[in-house]
Amino acid sequence: MTSSLPDPSFSHPTPSSSMEAALRQELERLRLLLSTAAQVVWSIPARDDADPVSPSWRAFTGQTVEQMRNDGWLEVLHPDDRAGARVAWERATATAMRFEARYRLRRTDGTYVWMLARGAPVLAPNGDVREWVGTCIDIHAQCLGEERAAFLARAGELFSSSLDASATLASLANLSVSALADWCIVDLLHPGGHFQRVQVVTADSSQASLVSTVRDLNPVPRERPVYPPSVALATGQSTVVPEVSDALMQAVAQDARHLEVMRMLGIRSLITAPLLARGNILGALTFLTTTSDRRYGDDDLKFAQELANLAALAVDNARLLQDAREAVRLRDEFLSVASHELKTPLTPLSLKLQALSRAVKAHPDSPLVPAIEAHVETGHRQVRRLTELMNDLLDVSRISAGTFSLQREAVDLAAVVREVCEQFAPRFALEHCAFTVETPDAVHGTFDRTRLAQVMDHLLDNALKYGAGTPVSVRLTVDGAVARLRVQDGGIGIAPEQRPRIFERYGRAVSERHYGGLGLGLYLTRTIVEAEGGRVSLESRLGEGAMFEVVLPLTRP
Repeated sequence: MTSSLPDPSFSHPTPSSSMEAALRQELERLRLLLSTAAQVVWSIPARDDADPVSPSWRAFTGQTVEQMRNDGWLEVLHPDDRAGARVAWERATATAMRFEARYRLRRTDGTYVWMLARGAPVLAPNGDVREWVGTCIDIHAQCLGEERAAFLARAGELFSSSLDASATLASLANLSVSALADWCIVDLLHPGGHFQRVQVVTADSSQASLVSTVRDLNPVPRERPVYPPSVALATGQSTVVPEVSDALMQAVAQDARHLEVMRMLGIRSLITAPLLARGNILGALTFLTTTSDRRYGDDDLKFAQELANLAALAVDNARLLQDAREAVRLRDEFLSVASHELKTPLTPLSLKLQALSRAVKAHPDSPLVPAIEAHVETGHRQVRRLTELMNDLLDVSRISAGTFSLQREAVDLAAVVREVCEQFAPRFALEHCAFTVETPDAVHGTFDRTRLAQVMDHLLDNALKYGAGTPVSVRLTVDGAVARLRVQDGGIGIAPEQRPRIFERYGRAVSERHYGGLGLGLYLTRTIVEAEGGRVSLESRLGEGAMFEVVLPLTRP
């Protein structure tokens, strides 16, 4: 960031010998200040043949006076910051305005430190610039905090954008080698104790073979581990090694091959932070410097641990999601198998009931006929109910497996509605429900006839269950290119907060202790209607009944 501000300057409009003496005294005081300042203070004369004055600059950077001349001071700035600093300096010197720039300044040990440089021109009595004086304030901690905050924010975006642990950790590793390390290694410890090195990333794209070699290393925790990733995986402890020596590599190597690979890497500094979530060790995150001059310290370790905590949370969430999906898969698989198995005995039972019904009809004069026929009808009704439940469970399994499909044909929707309503009429009469049906003579479209009958069956069964003893009406109309089917009851109604969930799988708006069913009817209704290109909606108030509307297209592209 650069800016130029008007400078009041150190001007002396009325030259005199006393003023010149005072000025010389002031300059001498300034030079003494430059030689004793704790921070970097500098003075650059405007004359090309004069030497810059900055003992603190030379002490900090190691530059000589000769190296500082002719903009040579720019050479100890970070290469990425030189152009911006040069532009700011040239703008200031061309306009005699204040100079300001942020850049990374190379210390004598090779480390770059963020500085805020500010300077101002000192004007001679004639208004010309005599020299430039300024300071470089160490703002490294502030800039590092800003960089880390931005990095954590970016990492957080990566973790929240995907619930795939592998993809998330891959993105984190690639992000890290561009900002924090020359190498990033991610090890995972699975719940069963299985170790997996999931990511090895380096900033040097030519090191592909070495990446493969590092990936094949096996830092499995041993009884008393000393290799940092093994320590993290076994104990959950973090490690920071500012300077990695060959003696240290020999001390922590698990075998001769391991030592050879570490030497090939040329590790200079290292951080390992465990991935911890809910008291469990999930893995370890390791950063290495191999070619850069960066050396890790305690502040870097704290940051790495904070990053590891975010990564651990993402991994833990991904595993929880995976476990939940697996549980759902196993449940659906069980329901599918159970549905098939339960339907198997229903078929012979239904045949036996039919045989018993025929046998009863062969003896019409028997006094037992009425009782037996009543029991047979009850048996048939329960078999049909069980069959419907099994079919619903099978449909849910097909939907989950992606094998649910429609068999469309030319269908008279009005005829389908009337047929299903006729089947339900005795049941409504038994529950003392006034049941009215209103349809046109014919409503033609292309649908799956069986599935439409299933939709009607679920809607009427829902009205019968929750609207028992109240009027129930069915009305089919044609509205332009769509058909509208409305099923209305005067039953218990549905609270507003419950409406969104009743169309979900196993969704219920009432207690299962008071009303039976699996909570699948409306879910299957929505699935079928949407598969037909339509939509289903609900209007209801608690205690005032419910009205379901199904809208179906009568024409298709």
